[in-house]
Amino acid sequence: MKKLILSASSHFVMAMAFCGQAYAQDVRAPEPAPAAAQDAPVAPQTAPAPAAEAASVPNANAPAPQNSEGLADIVVTAQRRSENLQRAAIAVSVLGGDAIRSANVATSAQLSSLVPALQVSNGNGAYANFYIRGVGNFTGNALTESAIAFNYDGAYVARPSSTAGFFYDLERVEVLKGPQGTLYGRNATGGAINVIPHKADFDWSGYGNVQYGNFNAVQLDGAINAPLASNAGLRISGIYATHDGYMKDGTDDQKDFGMRAQLRWEPTSDLSINIGADYFQQKGKGSGGTPYSLGIDNRYGNFSPQAAALYQTLPHVLGGRTFDPLPDIGFQNNEYYGVNATINYKTDIGNFTVIPSYRHSKLDFTTGNIGFFIMQKEAFNQISLEGRYASPESLPIRVLIGGYYFRERGHDPYNIIQNEFGLVDQTDQRYATNSAAAFGRATYDITQNLRINGGLRYTNERKAYTGDILALQRVCLAGFMQCPNAVAFPNTIAPPPVQIAPNGAVIPQFTADGIGQFGTLVPQDKRGTWNRVTWRAGLDWDVSSRNLLYASFETGFKSGGFFATRDLGTYQPETINAWTVGSKNRFFNNRLQLNLEAFYWKYQDQQISHLGLDSAGSLIFPTENVGRSTMKGVEVESQFLLTRNTLLNANIQYVDAVYDSFVYTTPNAGGTPQTGCGVTPGATGFTVNCSGRRPPQAPAWSVNLGVQQTIPLTNGAKFVFNARSHYQSRTLTGLDFLPNEYQPSYWTGDFQLTYNAPNDRWTIGAYANNIGNATVIGQSYLVTYSAVPSISSILRPPRTYGVRAGVRF
Repeated sequence: MKKLILSASSHFVMAMAFCGQAYAQDVRAPEPAPAAAQDAPVAPQTAPAPAAEAASVPNANAPAPQNSEGLADIVVTAQRRSENLQRAAIAVSVLGGDAIRSANVATSAQLSSLVPALQVSNGNGAYANFYIRGVGNFTGNALTESAIAFNYDGAYVARPSSTAGFFYDLERVEVLKGPQGTLYGRNATGGAINVIPHKADFDWSGYGNVQYGNFNAVQLDGAINAPLASNAGLRISGIYATHDGYMKDGTDDQKDFGMRAQLRWEPTSDLSINIGADYFQQKGKGSGGTPYSLGIDNRYGNFSPQAAALYQTLPHVLGGRTFDPLPDIGFQNNEYYGVNATINYKTDIGNFTVIPSYRHSKLDFTTGNIGFFIMQKEAFNQISLEGRYASPESLPIRVLIGGYYFRERGHDPYNIIQNEFGLVDQTDQRYATNSAAAFGRATYDITQNLRINGGLRYTNERKAYTGDILALQRVCLAGFMQCPNAVAFPNTIAPPPVQIAPNGAVIPQFTADGIGQFGTLVPQDKRGTWNRVTWRAGLDWDVSSRNLLYASFETGFKSGGFFATRDLGTYQPETINAWTVGSKNRFFNNRLQLNLEAFYWKYQDQQISHLGLDSAGSLIFPTENVGRSTMKGVEVESQFLLTRNTLLNANIQYVDAVYDSFVYTTPNAGGTPQTGCGVTPGATGFTVNCSGRRPPQAPAWSVNLGVQQTIPLTNGAKFVFNARSHYQSRTLTGLDFLPNEYQPSYWTGDFQLTYNAPNDRWTIGAYANNIGNATVIGQSYLVTYSAVPSISSILRPPRTYGVRAGVRF
């Protein structure tokens, strides 16, 4: 059977995006793979797995013979070896590169409508927040890390602010659901996302695409593949994408530029070397937010005149008057680049793989999308090295053992949280992380069709954090709303001049406007070490050549860390235990695919990062461990080749998620906390109890439905029509459990119509995404210090539409 990494067939452009699990195939399997509709060619239909990942699939796990009229297969490397997706005993959804482009995915947040189990939203500035079935973290500054491991070309990307810039010229994206504690380890509590770029081939090829749409959207992307020798090739690809702001204040815009080079060299039949380098730049005004109370359908934005008028009515708890309007000073100027390699050497005793990687990120932005300003500048450098050995797949006992080393260093010259009369200036922050791990997996064939497997991983992490935190408050001494002429802090990166006492306290200042200025300067010098063993046990059974049953138990671990505060500022690791039972099936002569999964997860000590106050009332971004939660449910993924030219898709997930225990304390500063949870006052603060509630980003129902219809013409050309819809039930998008933080249930719909010329030498088509122009909240933030609850809503894109054209050679 022909195993596919990715089919470039125009018959299957949008079907790969439907239902959150897309399959690289043509509706008519035996046809050669032409250029994709609107997209350029990817790997030919008969292409093997990349040599750097090559590992033969054992006979007991080999793909079933495929009927020429049936569904084709794809190969994934989610378990660190090449295997047929339908024979992989793991919960994983796959999106093809064509699906990524056709859905206009430019950032991680746009994957949410394609994979029901995954929720990704934009945070403040360039940060992305990842959740899989309610497991995840709000990440908002350089000290926080994601609970979903993001990997590019086999290498882990640590910064949640550095996950943009990869979504072009891709082979596929793999979304692994559930903890990946043994093979992936670091920060894979809820799962992992593998972004796999198109590797170089040994022949001349290339493509170019142009797209224009509403909001003055322009996208140009393309690639050229050049042979350097009979066993070497170079592929260079790039993207330029821009559009006006989706918010009326000009925010939520795009101005991106990226380039990538892939060098592939196979000096012998046993040795393969893939080297990649990439560069990406983000500019524009950046992510936007809008006041919920003004009507999110209006998309005014926090810098708009309408928002300015609203803020001038909100009483400030500290300032003794109402808020000032937010001046329109939002911008971003972010850069990311990296170099990585995958070296694979095949021997008679097994395969040896080495993956070195270096990445650099530089952030420079000011954002008001959370309802007040965050001004941040940071730079991070990370290096990682993974080495592993895999025994021959022909053996009845197969092992994979390896080691992993990760080193990261970061520096923030400044990270300022400015809420007019409350200001935190975190200066000269320096971060250091060293992580080392040893891991192993073993599989034993009990019979030819029944296998048992297990894995262990030991992780050691050492972290250090130094810097200074200057916390200032300007307080109206006359009482609430009694200082109408109070002067707020300036919106600059330079803090106001202060005098510091020997004990670190800011010497109070009193001004004629009735304000007293107070604060502290607290040096930060924190260090910690965390160790953990994670493990896995599994069983899988080939009921027949096209039916697989599997069950597994796996644990996950995310180490502790720090946050800037005058208080303790340390949080502990989070852990998860996950039970999974699944079935993957092909029926009706390989025309119906039906995959089912049931899961039961116990999540403990979840790390929640949120805006808050310390014991002296200073604005901070603390991270806390908040108890226990349970996630259980089922997911069904299917596709049905109804006729030779008609493909139907459905992906349905149900999640029952609840906080078994979610209790935290907040200082007695700024009044009673604004929350939808129960609040109990104490001597020094408040106890907030959110136990029994559904976690954020964990909708009960997520549904994707889709259809692809191909209309062949007599001259060899064809029309391809694709439509997909996404439903999501009521979803909490913030951490305060307030009514305005809930996104009501909604439907969205997308479609494409494409004309493919004979032999797919060129294509032209039209698209529309979010046809009904649904307004969807991705994330919500409570405006701190407002006496009246006010929510800033970060939204997903509105209706977008346009035309596309492409050519390949």
